[in-house]
Amino acid sequence: MQESFSAVDEVDLALINALQVTPRASWAQLGKALAIDPATAARRWERLREVGLAWVTCVLGPALHTYFCMAYAEVACEPARLDAAGDFLARHGSVRYVYHLTGSHQLLVASSHRTPAEVSGHLAQVLAAAPGVRSYRAELRTVGFGESSRWRLRSLDAAQRGLLAGGAVDRRGGGSAGQSPPALGSEGAYQELYQLLQEDGRMPFAQLARRSGVSEPTVRRRVKLLLDQRLLRLRCEVAQSVTGWPVTAVLWATVPPEQLDVAGRALTVLPDVRVCCALTGPRNLMLVVWLRTLDELPALEARIARQHGVVVVDRAVCLRTVKQMDRLLDADGRAVGFAPALLAPAAAQQGAEQEMGDTGLSPADPA
Repeated sequence: MQESFSAVDEVDLALINALQVTPRASWAQLGKALAIDPATAARRWERLREVGLAWVTCVLGPALHTYFCMAYAEVACEPARLDAAGDFLARHGSVRYVYHLTGSHQLLVASSHRTPAEVSGHLAQVLAAAPGVRSYRAELRTVGFGESSRWRLRSLDAAQRGLLAGGAVDRRGGGSAGQSPPALGSEGAYQELYQLLQEDGRMPFAQLARRSGVSEPTVRRRVKLLLDQRLLRLRCEVAQSVTGWPVTAVLWATVPPEQLDVAGRALTVLPDVRVCCALTGPRNLMLVVWLRTLDELPALEARIARQHGVVVVDRAVCLRTVKQMDRLLDADGRAVGFAPALLAPAAAQQGAEQEMGDTGLSPADPA
């Protein structure tokens, strides 16, 4: 396994980059873009996935982002029980990320919930129950300006990106606070596909159909609908240690409220920024960045501080990522376990019980 881990070459990285752009691209499309045989692309991907260096998963899409609460908790732990606390929290279904950080709060825990009341229950029943937790402070995300699925390796040239562009659909739109989520129809079918695609976002349609107990054309229609309506989003993840950007840092900043939206959108386009979101509390902007070296952090911080009244008031370096979305990671960032989300937010409102297949979509439409 160690031999496979060390044998990551430029073709592997280009393949991962291509799947970041088009997570369910065919092997033929990937082979054409990378100038390799489709069978070679499939074999290389299977090796990367088997050793936990890369994987395709599924997350809730932008159309649902305003219908759930994302909480970020900074947790102070007893030193001797830090690992136990991190492992305990990482295995909980509502927890998306667990970072072991420098600073006075040793863990940063990101979790998603349907309501603020559920956040309260999580803090009281899960976070406070974790072994060795001394204290915590939590804030809610108010606006997400940029998410991790935007981040890309830079292994493809312009021509290769052009060959893949047909599979990368720009799906605009999304919900606004107070509106109902887009009607999906059968919520049970939605939940099941969400969970299967979390397990493997490239799971073949035939296997998705077999495991969900419906026909393959129906699965194709449902997956297309979920992606087209931006209810779900597929994303290719990679072990950070092989990316060339092995350092994670978290920055907290203050921004005048009237400048927050402009600053957040400006910072999101910086190539090293993976997450940029507004928070409740006096530190109203948080960024998660990936860097090539630790000494890049001061220069990046200075660049951030030149944006629209942004004042960086605290920073921490991630010593280890314990969980990244639904994967448990080892010290090298390889996926070694699976702890998926318990449930997605309700996607169907009352009166929307019709089958998702009744959408006018052709069974032949690709996902």
